[in-house]
Amino acid sequence: MKIIYYSSPFYADCDFPLIGELQRKGHDVRYYISIASFSKRSTLIDLKELYPHTGIYPATEIYKEFNDFRNILDLSNVYVVNQKHKQKFHPVNLLLMVRLVIHFMMQKPDVIHLTESPCLTQKLLYLIKNKLVLTVHDPFRHSGFTNKMAERDRRMAFKNISKLVLLNDRQSSSFASYYDVPQNHIFINKLGMYSSILYVDPLPFQIDRAFILFFGQIVEYKGVEYLLEAMKIVHSHYPELMLVIAGGGNYYFDIEPYKKLDYVKIINHYIGTRELAGMLRACEFGVCPYKDATQSGVVQTAFTLEVPMVVTNVGALADAVQHNKTGIVVRPCDVNDLANGIMNLYSNKEKLNAMRKNIKEEWMKDMGWESIADEYLKCYKA
Repeated sequence: MKIIYYSSPFYADCDFPLIGELQRKGHDVRYYISIASFSKRSTLIDLKELYPHTGIYPATEIYKEFNDFRNILDLSNVYVVNQKHKQKFHPVNLLLMVRLVIHFMMQKPDVIHLTESPCLTQKLLYLIKNKLVLTVHDPFRHSGFTNKMAERDRRMAFKNISKLVLLNDRQSSSFASYYDVPQNHIFINKLGMYSSILYVDPLPFQIDRAFILFFGQIVEYKGVEYLLEAMKIVHSHYPELMLVIAGGGNYYFDIEPYKKLDYVKIINHYIGTRELAGMLRACEFGVCPYKDATQSGVVQTAFTLEVPMVVTNVGALADAVQHNKTGIVVRPCDVNDLANGIMNLYSNKEKLNAMRKNIKEEWMKDMGWESIADEYLKCYKA
């Protein structure tokens, strides 16, 4: 089967192992990844400089950093859709998308797999909509989202593409109802181990105290303010424990008072894979204090390194994290419940170690990409 897979760096940590598995199964998978100034450092992609020309290029010819992933997927079929101009509406970018669509059509693929809704001149893809598959990473928009144009693009995609892949079953009915999508247009799959992090050499994280870890981009729906308030309660009982918040982004609340706390360390920049691996290997456990969510790659990444999680009961996080087995599930936007969950896990080393064992011996067995690739192939052929 000839498959064109078009995605962005934001999903590289789940795209890479999936594409590698599809390639190992003997399929002709050509992976196109769109890179611009705002996405050159995201998840696995850590590009110091943007290639100064717009166009479609073999990935390793313009970005040697892709060679770090040669053991995961066949790099000879990985291409970068490189956008020199940051402005989405720049004529050069619009023309590039037209060229890309024509480039896809000329290859006569069996499937064009997308991970984001077509926008602007990408909508020419609807001329061959019978070939399109769209993975919907977020069935519902997160709190704080205000881009009306992007929401219109989503609705158009859900209307025109008859194969929509959701990564959890919990939200499928409400998604179908909210967007008026026929149930037979929805296919359910899941995320697997974010195994790419196993191929990097961790950077040792220098810290002299036990710590819990929040990592990821700083955006409003992630509820960092609740975690910081919960940590005040935790500190009153366990003053030796520290909270590390690691990730780039603009804080949407006043972060300055929390910077003065000696038990809170804020690292406000993009966290590369090697740096993250070092943090995860050193932490006690991770925390996702989200206000709303679908599923989370944070959980997949942490579990890949056998790190238990405290998460809120939003989206499908309570499916990803089994309460008292691989982590703790608490109520969202509840400072006291979050603090109690953190203290429950931190104070019980036997329970924490049992969770690490459960992740290794049970969770990992069900998180290989082979079965996930098989489900995608069923979707392609349906």
